[in-house]
Amino acid sequence: MRIQKNLIITLTLLFIGLFCSCSVKNKPPQPIEYYALDYEKPDIEPQPALPITLSLEKFRTAPPYNTNRIVYSKNRFSQNKYYYHQWMATPDEMITCLLARDLIASNRFQAVMISSNALTSHQLNGTIDEFYEQDTDSTWNAVLSVTVTLINKNEKDETKRFSFQKNYKKIHPLDQKNPKGLTQALSMAMSEISSLIISDIYNELQQLP
Repeated sequence: MRIQKNLIITLTLLFIGLFCSCSVKNKPPQPIEYYALDYEKPDIEPQPALPITLSLEKFRTAPPYNTNRIVYSKNRFSQNKYYYHQWMATPDEMITCLLARDLIASNRFQAVMISSNALTSHQLNGTIDEFYEQDTDSTWNAVLSVTVTLINKNEKDETKRFSFQKNYKKIHPLDQKNPKGLTQALSMAMSEISSLIISDIYNELQQLP
């Protein structure tokens, strides 16, 4: 009698275990949400277009930001990545395309192309040094840091080809403490950096003889 009772208990527990296992397996996975930087073209003061053709190399991204995963950090010694929230494209793809769009919209140059074009007079290279969410007890910030280098391809003296190199960094607080808020804050940061890059390039090339 005791053996039969133990057998019933064992079979019951086995059935419950199998039922729970099947329920977990049949549960649909949580969908991944994708985000992309977006902002209106910067309102840049009109200036006469320079007889300059500019090629924009695809930016490089420093590790650990060279990924579609959204990076966040709670202290300077550790970083993590969201799993169910990701970038639609990598940071270098988004920022290169946005900067090229803004350079063209500024109408300050004869032509702007994305690629290493042998026909252009100047080339712009860039690196994304920081691209992440910085979380503290009091606030969450979007951190974007970009370094650009302008090269004069027509200069025969190789030591004089580098027109300038400059770093741009913006830190914006998030209105919403979530990936959407991060995307909005990073978009605002990129809009400001883009305007500064365009102005600095124009001012540098305007001084050419």
